[in-house]
Amino acid sequence: MLIKIQNCQNKKKSKSAQSAIEYLLLLAVVVSIVLVGFNKYLPRTYNAAQVYFNRASVGVLGDGPRCGDGTITFGETPETCCVDFGSCGSFVN
Repeated sequence: MLIKIQNCQNKKKSKSAQSAIEYLLLLAVVVSIVLVGFNKYLPRTYNAAQVYFNRASVGVLGDGPRCGDGTITFGETPETCCVDFGSCGSFVN
């Protein structure tokens, strides 16, 4: 009788182990399908995020330095904004 109970318990363990392996394989298949499908939309999602971030950063931080506004701000150099430096003639090729 004791042997039959142990055999029954071993069968239950092997069935549950087999079920766990099957669920893991099923999960791996689903994840791979999702990743392959997501790969198609990834560039579009990335570009949309960049557009949103650029708009939000301008709203939060304000516009960046503008060439020709009469003030020398961070990011402006005589080569990139000669109007603010008053030396356009010396950098023209």
